[in-house]
Amino acid sequence: MAELGEPLSDRELEVLQCVIDGAGNKEIAATLIISENTVKVHLRNIYTKLGVGSRTEASTVALQQGLVTLEGITTEATNPEPEPAITAETAVSPPTQSVSIEPEPIARPSFFPRRIAFASLMLVLLVAVSFLAYQAFNRSNGPLPTPTPEPFTQTAITNDWLQSRPLPAARTNMALVGNGLNLYLIGGETETGVTNTVSILQTSDLVWSEGMAKPTAVTDITGAELFGEIYIPGGKLADGQPTNVVEVYSPANDSWRVATPLPTAVSGGLVLSDGSFIYLFGGWDGQSYLANAYRFDPVANSWQILPDMPTARAFVTGGLVKGKLYVVGGYDGERPLSECAYFDPAATGDEAAAVGGSWHSCANTLLPRAGASATGVFNKLYLFGGGAFSEEPIPYSESYNPDADQWSVVNTPPLDERPSWSHLGITNIETNIYAVGGLRGTEATAETFVYRPLTYQTFIPIAPVESGSP
Repeated sequence: MAELGEPLSDRELEVLQCVIDGAGNKEIAATLIISENTVKVHLRNIYTKLGVGSRTEASTVALQQGLVTLEGITTEATNPEPEPAITAETAVSPPTQSVSIEPEPIARPSFFPRRIAFASLMLVLLVAVSFLAYQAFNRSNGPLPTPTPEPFTQTAITNDWLQSRPLPAARTNMALVGNGLNLYLIGGETETGVTNTVSILQTSDLVWSEGMAKPTAVTDITGAELFGEIYIPGGKLADGQPTNVVEVYSPANDSWRVATPLPTAVSGGLVLSDGSFIYLFGGWDGQSYLANAYRFDPVANSWQILPDMPTARAFVTGGLVKGKLYVVGGYDGERPLSECAYFDPAATGDEAAAVGGSWHSCANTLLPRAGASATGVFNKLYLFGGGAFSEEPIPYSESYNPDADQWSVVNTPPLDERPSWSHLGITNIETNIYAVGGLRGTEATAETFVYRPLTYQTFIPIAPVESGSP
């Protein structure tokens, strides 16, 4: 994050120069070929580093410090060195004479001092007007401190669910990934369309902030964390077509990089990590629903084609439980599915070793679900929502016990009169499961809930063994 007094980056200087030139955010974005969200992030960093709270203050400080130029003249010209007088000794002799020119200041044309005087006058006027405007604004509106969110306290709505701080704006079809104690909400759709926004919730103090915007705005995505980075493969672009672009976010550096593209364009696929590789299962390629499975090796920076899933489907969900990658539910183009399968990357046997693992079936979910989301906690898979492509309500969520190969009912938070919950974000921070945004019926929501599986853990004390008992 930016700090007071830290030097401005080259890009921040370019943005600042555009501000000095009078450009708005939209014009800056067009000039520098970046998004408006990225412009806002740069401006926020500029304000922080310069210790200011507005464009006017930033312009004034930048001109005073000589960080930018005005009308093509650097601010150093406001205190020019005295002009040397043109004398017979310094005058240039006719070309026919051989003259030894000493390393003295070169005499400028006579109009140059007038340019300097004009630029100096304009700078003084700009600083004076800015100062008066700033003072008038402060008298009428007070100072412009960095806004501090109001404290927020999570509220218990049932024995196992809390209501947490809502999103800055309703959002759906996005990736939600946990890293450390923070939630990272990436891309998706808002009321204005497909977005590249990165929203970060610090779960320690329940404050949402904004990170560096994703270079490519996409929706119908999921993501996974590997070695401290968040991978977002594919997704659907604003024109409705899937992409094969793979972009990787570093929470530590608040920056993005590009990885090797997918073998094919995919949206609506499931992205999982097993701690060593990134996997992508299923999805839609713009024409067909896919059974494809891919594995990304970050060391080789390459994708491997794995055996196909048993059924082609998109908008699946799942998670990593006991070293196995579960793929659950989804939509096959006709109806929501209750199918459950898992990929075992450590499967033995010559054939499994040759292709990098094998597929196995598991018990079907209690209800067909498409557009659900899930995460693995306590060696169980917790699945929430999934009412996409269906008129039937989804009144409860589910958990899967791989040891018993059995699904059980999990309470869903009260959803008023809109029990169908889909395209939400689910991830866990330590033992808490966060459910964020999504569609409730046909409307996007900004609500954030926290599910606590520990409330269902029952501990039975061990009776002491009496002396002499076997």
